[in-house]
Amino acid sequence: MTEPTIPPAGTPPAEQGGNEPQNEGKLTQAEVDAIVADRLARERKKYANYSELKKASEELAELKKSQMTEVEKLKAELAEKDALLQSKDQELSSLKLERVKAAKLAEAGVAAEWIDSVSGSTEEEVAASVTKLAARLKVEPPKAAQGAGQTGIQNQNSSLSGMTRAELAEKSKDIEWYRKNQDAIMKALERGEIK
Repeated sequence: MTEPTIPPAGTPPAEQGGNEPQNEGKLTQAEVDAIVADRLARERKKYANYSELKKASEELAELKKSQMTEVEKLKAELAEKDALLQSKDQELSSLKLERVKAAKLAEAGVAAEWIDSVSGSTEEEVAASVTKLAARLKVEPPKAAQGAGQTGIQNQNSSLSGMTRAELAEKSKDIEWYRKNQDAIMKALERGEIK
């Protein structure tokens, strides 16, 4: 014989005299809705004054700030400026690294569009990465331009000294030659080397 079960607290006593089956331990939808609504109401009540607490917290922070000593204020300001300086320093380092990458790509004859494929955080690492990239792309470094380097500039200066203004005018008709030698021409004119 089975033992009688005790109904949970809060359940109405079973109707007497009926052979109807009881729904022991089972709740109706209305009961579930009532329980959920009750729990929601309790939670809402907990956070009802959230905006007041937030406002009080902000006021407390302002009060603490106003009560800080001058040294504490300066320390806080210094910490803020230090964080800003670190941020700018990182930004500057990043820009310098991008410039190094672009220069190394140009030296290797690789198009600038490949800059995102270059890795490394030092000039040596970037150079190694560009070398590998150039090898993969089968790119050869460009040949040195004619007149590049210090010796080319000296040769230009020496060829300008002793030149007459008429000779300079005749040579300057070649626009490319003039653009390449413009700085040297101006210096030679200032020093009186062109007569």
